[in-house]
Amino acid sequence: MTNRVPSGQQPALYRLTAPVKDYAWGSTTLLADLTNTNHSSTPQAELWFGTHPTTQTTLPDGRALADLIDLPYLVKLLAAEQPLSIQAHPTIVQAEAGFAAENAAGLAIDDPQRTYRDPNHKPEMLVALTDFTALAGFRDPTASAKTFGTLAQLVELPELGVVLANMATQLAEGKIKEVFGQLVDTESPFWQPDGWTKTIFHTVEHANIDDDTLANALAVSKIHPDDPGALVTLLMNLIHLCPGESIFIPDGTIHAYVSGLGVEIMATSDNVIRGGLTIKHIDVKELDKVVRYQPDPPPLLDPRVDHSATMTVTHFEPPVDDFALTRYDLGADQRMSVVPDRPRIAICTGGTGQLVSQDDTAEVTPGTGIYLPGNGQSVELTAGPTGVTMFIAFQPQTSAKDSTKRQTAVANGKSSATAV
Repeated sequence: MTNRVPSGQQPALYRLTAPVKDYAWGSTTLLADLTNTNHSSTPQAELWFGTHPTTQTTLPDGRALADLIDLPYLVKLLAAEQPLSIQAHPTIVQAEAGFAAENAAGLAIDDPQRTYRDPNHKPEMLVALTDFTALAGFRDPTASAKTFGTLAQLVELPELGVVLANMATQLAEGKIKEVFGQLVDTESPFWQPDGWTKTIFHTVEHANIDDDTLANALAVSKIHPDDPGALVTLLMNLIHLCPGESIFIPDGTIHAYVSGLGVEIMATSDNVIRGGLTIKHIDVKELDKVVRYQPDPPPLLDPRVDHSATMTVTHFEPPVDDFALTRYDLGADQRMSVVPDRPRIAICTGGTGQLVSQDDTAEVTPGTGIYLPGNGQSVELTAGPTGVTMFIAFQPQTSAKDSTKRQTAVANGKSSATAV
């Protein structure tokens, strides 16, 4: 993380303008409802707060935030109305190798056939702001075996029934990789227009099956009717998050967000290796190198919560060094002082309030983003008449020296300010 301006010359806060990503899976209502603006006529999928070179967050004077700082994390407001692609993200070693290879091949950074857009990994965490549905990690293959066995009995095409029955047998033996490979093979009958995938879901639609996983897959197939990614979802954990709940997606974990609004934070990267449910570039060969073929429980993250008379503080602390996220729910008309000891991105997701420094005042409403340079200047957050909710993103301190500094600050009893 490189701070490009001497700390003595910096203001205590900067208002941010986040570019809107209009991906096809985005919502026309979720971000608009959050920010109390008119519904959009086109999808609004993400607001980006960070310094990734492909999508610049800007300052009031038009400069890029990246002119001030090189942040190791990227924060997004993500609004999904349709499922995102079946995808996984590489490790740093894989990303460095893939990025170098595509550079050597002469692929431009914005080439649609490119897989690696930077040399970084992309672990990520999402905190739900609304009810949120996601698919993440491979579920118990014996459960998937039962589902594929059911499909084998339902379909009328004998050849397809045999293939599905064989897949059920493989899954019962724990062979997730083999079944996944058959489904995402772009030369297989599952990918053909009006082929096996559409046949399977036409049968499912007319069957009386009470199965949440199959119901979700059927809904996905209506959006992507010839895409076997809908069948891949049957191998995955189906997760329903309530507002405030979170998931953490490590490198190599197969996943796809399905619907809902959330705050997402990740290492600064745009490396997405896709295997289905998309019109973008699919790289099955590279995906096979990256994905971890092992069943895991749903990757839910349990936050640490602190309560006081004036506010609730929720700490989301994933097992990575790149980022962490803290949520502050401040009661009506309450105040708290913040003394950032490292660069921060603050995003309001509820209520109203003000961030006040010695030289500036910023009104905050849902969707407002603020950069706090972390230069030791105090900033006071004051909640409006209905309270305010702020998420503050940062890179954790991990060294013993940094830990000692935090302990010393607590021992000095500076209770009027919160170092974040």
